[in-house]
Amino acid sequence: MMDIKDFSELQEVLKGLNDDFFWRPLEADDCEKVSFYIEKIEETKTWINRNQEKGAILEDFVVMLFERFQGATVKKNIRIADNETDVEVEFSDVAVNEFMKRYMMPKIICECKNKARSSVDVGMVAKLAELIPLRESNLGIFFSINGIGGYGWRFGEGKRKKIFNKLRIPILSFRVEELRKLLDGKNLLTMIREKMNNLIDEVDDDSPDVPETSHTEYSRRMKQIIFHLEQCSLLSNEEALSIRTKINDRYGNIELE
Repeated sequence: MMDIKDFSELQEVLKGLNDDFFWRPLEADDCEKVSFYIEKIEETKTWINRNQEKGAILEDFVVMLFERFQGATVKKNIRIADNETDVEVEFSDVAVNEFMKRYMMPKIICECKNKARSSVDVGMVAKLAELIPLRESNLGIFFSINGIGGYGWRFGEGKRKKIFNKLRIPILSFRVEELRKLLDGKNLLTMIREKMNNLIDEVDDDSPDVPETSHTEYSRRMKQIIFHLEQCSLLSNEEALSIRTKINDRYGNIELE
């Protein structure tokens, strides 16, 4: 058994642990629960006049996912004055790694939007950006069916990048469909880190080729550039493969269509 004498030694140990220590990967029974929620949320797309019930199902799903973080306290429907947050996740200052300490401490604010025909809009993004510091949080995450609307620096997608660029308040977004990756062994903490890396690097990117009509994931756009350079013989196959591997490691594996 490891003999840890003080908190600084514990922090050194935590640095060497992978994400599976901080967020427990799904086991067989857990996979069944995740599959149930995803299929149930898919079913709610046809529900009429059951908005409260639809919202509760997505909130329960998010609560279940975040309860898998070591030492996390997860609460639903916290009312602050005239506002309400769907899910708040507070983390212990012991069971966190450097990434969590920097971006996820002391808590995350999660907003759940179970709407089949609309995406997260500018107003929703702006409201979450106001709630994050109000609740002494450093990170906000949307969970929804269609994700954040807009592209480039326009509409909801543009608003979240402008907020991060000006205020350094990060807002991430998960579509429910993306969470199927958890069933294949993906770690939620890893996915959060990949999305944070995407946001940071895309906001700081000065390249001029931002899509004009639709949003393309930053990592996908980078892979398209690598593919083009390879086709033009400006990169060898080995050089292109090496760069693609680094892109996957930083942002997650997104295949070109």
